[in-house]
Amino acid sequence: MSEPVTIEVMGEQFTIKCSPEQKTNLIKAAALVHETMKKIDEQGTAFGLNRIAVMAALNIANDAITGSADMATKIRTEYDAELDLLEVQKKLEIIHNQVENSLTSNKDLKLQ
Repeated sequence: MSEPVTIEVMGEQFTIKCSPEQKTNLIKAAALVHETMKKIDEQGTAFGLNRIAVMAALNIANDAITGSADMATKIRTEYDAELDLLEVQKKLEIIHNQVENSLTSNKDLKLQ
């Protein structure tokens, strides 16, 4: 089920429908776009809201493609951290099972 979320970018408000699970990410994305557009506007390298928006989109896309460390810290979400934790838990379960199997079968343990 979608719900309307109002965000503000460069002084303009936008109402966008999204799922409740995506609300936090939408708000973070809007803040990132606003921050990037504001920096470009302050530099005076682009004039007009459309040009600033395109430049911001290109900068954000370039950072995402090149794996910019600064960008990664800005876009990292709690959801990503939960996925990381689940991945670690899965690996620990596999290792635990390998250890248990090795102990009960008297075989050499080969961990990778």
